[in-house]
Amino acid sequence: MRQKERLWELYRKEKDGDVRERILMVIWSKEGCSSYEIGERLNCPHSKVLYWVKRFENEGSEGLETRGRPGKPSSLTDQEKKRIRERLESRNFWKTKWVTELIRKESGVTYTERHAVRLLQSWGFRKIIPRKEHEYQASEEEREELKKGRQIFWILSQKTGMQ
Repeated sequence: MRQKERLWELYRKEKDGDVRERILMVIWSKEGCSSYEIGERLNCPHSKVLYWVKRFENEGSEGLETRGRPGKPSSLTDQEKKRIRERLESRNFWKTKWVTELIRKESGVTYTERHAVRLLQSWGFRKIIPRKEHEYQASEEEREELKKGRQIFWILSQKTGMQ
């Protein structure tokens, strides 16, 4: 009985939703529910329930935590990222190509435009596409010209105070 109480206490304190779900799997398993019942309650496959219950039995509550995933570390240091972001915030708008050039000049690291977009999004920037007002009142020929000349810019979103 003490273990279940400890698990409920752990459940109440846990902020990560995935870990809370895993704790529930273990609690219900200890109460005698089958993995199929638990899977149905949580809308997940019973094999997932079995996996987490077994991991709990082998490693304890630490086994329910999400482990770090392997991957390539960032080519930019935190200090370089901070310096680049401050430079980006000093202007009203940026083109993706300008951002890749800035990163290359500031740090010597060459990123693709797609990766620069990922960085901009993670820093709270959002894409804007300037459009002529009443674009569809123009003739077909004028609309095609507008499409060709359309530029994409990035601005810092006011909603986020990202990393």
